This record gives sequence, C-alpha cells and structure tokens, in this order.
Amino acid sequence: MTALSRDAHNLLDHLGFAEADVMGYSMGARIAAWLAVEHPAVVRSLILGGMGLALVEGIGGEEEIAQALEAPDIGMVSTETGWGYRKFAETTGSDLQALAACIRVQRDTVPAARLAALKMPVLVAVGERDTIAGSPEGLAKLIPGAETCVIARRDHMQSTGDRQFKECVLDFLHRRG
Repeated sequence: MTALSRDAHNLLDHLGFAEADVMGYSMGARIAAWLAVEHPAVVRSLILGGMGLALVEGIGGEEEIAQALEAPDIGMVSTETGWGYRKFAETTGSDLQALAACIRVQRDTVPAARLAALKMPVLVAVGERDTIAGSPEGLAKLIPGAETCVIARRDHMQSTGDRQFKECVLDFLHRRG
C-alpha cells in the first residue's frame, strides 16, 4: 500500500497538483487512505467509498477473492463473495490477474493512530447492505470530524454507481468549498 500511495503521490506531482480532493472506492479507498496518511499535504479532502472499519481491521477472505479472480472460469467459483468480485470484474472488463495481485496486497491495514492524525475533511460512504467494508460509523469515529454516508439498500458492488453515493460526494465537496 505504501508503494501504491507513492504512485498516486507521484502522479499528482507529475500532473502539477500541489493538493487534490482524493476519492477512492474499495481498494481505491484503501490507497487513498494510505496517500492521506503518508502524504497528507497533498490531500485537500478525502472520500473513502466502500471502505469502513475494514480499513483498520482488514476485510478477510482476500485469498478466497484472489482465487476467484484467478479461476479459469467464473463457473468454477464456489463462494458467494468470490463470485461477486469475479462477476463485477468481468462486467467492468478489469484485468483479473492484476486485481488478484492487488487484493492480496490489500491486507495492509491502516493503523488507527495514523487515521486519528488526519486533519483534512473526510467522508466515509458505505452501502447499507455492504458486508465487506465494515462499519462506516466505526471508521468515522477514528478520524476527527469525519462524516458518514450510508447508501440505502446497496451492497458493496452496487454502491459505486449509485445516485445517493454521488449525491453524498457532491454535497460533501460543495460544503467543504
């Protein structure tokens, strides 16, 4: 995660951004969080989508998900969580091998003490039916001033494009100026 956050920092630097509003979903939220704790000066505000307390505690089942992504065919995936990740990855045309490698790295959790030191505005947005992300309220309690958005009737895969998620993000960004 440190290397991935460094890549994000280098990209912002390459593009000439001294600071940016940073948003990530799921694994992207984990990278965004690491960017915020490793390079706080470049993160103007932080939006963590699809990632609650699992950011600190881990999501568990990473190997099961990685194996589902690496399976020769989705029909060979026998677990509900693995199947959901695989189906979503196929639907979006994602690189299955790259995602499998990333999910294994995702085991790196962010220490609660590092989150407690964050000074920028933070929004934690998680689907009401998300069984992967962990508690959004639990994570927000660890970050001074963090806000939560619970996306009604949505699970981990459904929340990414949900209108309520987008509205929460836009409201958060408009209020922070």
